[in-house]
Amino acid sequence: MISKLLTLLSTAKGAAAAGAIVAAAATTGVAATNQDVQNAVTTTVQNITQANASPSAQPAVVASRNLADQKLRAAFQDDQQKLEKLHSTKVTTADRAKLDDMVNTADAKLRVRLTKALDDVAALTLGREGRESPKPTGSPDVKATFTTDAQKKVDDTVTTAITDMDKIVSDTATAISTLATVDPGKPADAGQPADAGKPADVTGGKPATLPTPPARPTP
Repeated sequence: MISKLLTLLSTAKGAAAAGAIVAAAATTGVAATNQDVQNAVTTTVQNITQANASPSAQPAVVASRNLADQKLRAAFQDDQQKLEKLHSTKVTTADRAKLDDMVNTADAKLRVRLTKALDDVAALTLGREGRESPKPTGSPDVKATFTTDAQKKVDDTVTTAITDMDKIVSDTATAISTLATVDPGKPADAGQPADAGKPADVTGGKPATLPTPPARPTP
């Protein structure tokens, strides 16, 4: 009887079918006295309901984890592109090393923050539907329901991580704005005065006035 019930639960289509199976099991008294059947019934009803509500037939916890991962990686790539633009800032030769160090440091911080966010999301979704929670040997299977509160924690984790990554880039941009910049192509940018090259600025050239030559003697 138990094996037949579990088989039906694994192949039932829709929450209505699962509900009928639960009712039948309760009538026979099997579900009321067997803990394994009760756990199987509860988990299956939840999974079938969530699958029917989702176009991709994914459990809610899987869809949530995948979406969080997608958002975090998209934000990370966007911030990396912003850093790449900052890396091309035209600064003086003396500040080039500072610019490179600022950008590289920011990139490293972004990677650390992304990794932490992904780990946090994984921890929040571990032990939910489809994955067994850690349990002592011999104890019954226990699977936590992915609740609205759990979803909010995932959303908050993603939002906080994206805000932190954006701030890393923003702070780096502010720091880079204090460096001396140049405008390639202008003489002044090469360390020369704007009027360099004019005769009046060159020593040793033709004097501005010439001495009056001596008068010739009259024959």
